[in-house]
Amino acid sequence: MTPEPSRLSIESGENRSLGAVGVVDAHTASQLLERLRAEGLDGDISLNLSGVDFIDSSGLRTLVTSHQELERNGHKLVLTGVSEAVDRLFDITGLREHLHIA
Repeated sequence: MTPEPSRLSIESGENRSLGAVGVVDAHTASQLLERLRAEGLDGDISLNLSGVDFIDSSGLRTLVTSHQELERNGHKLVLTGVSEAVDRLFDITGLREHLHIA
């Protein structure tokens, strides 16, 4: 029996805000990156991670890539609602000092 791939849903809010629910891993990171890129590079993007249970290295790469793309254009990816587990991951990896976490 093949394990079912992890799931991620991404909801659009107002004013270039998104909310992610589920797991950001090798199966779903590209989905999140595509959705963030669809918002464009002409303003800040807020990403609520309160519904994210787990992020792996693919997910971290997606956040860093989006962060860098927006920064190059004078804007920010602002991460909100970061769970304790994801916050700890940002601390362990040293990303807390580089990402915009509200």
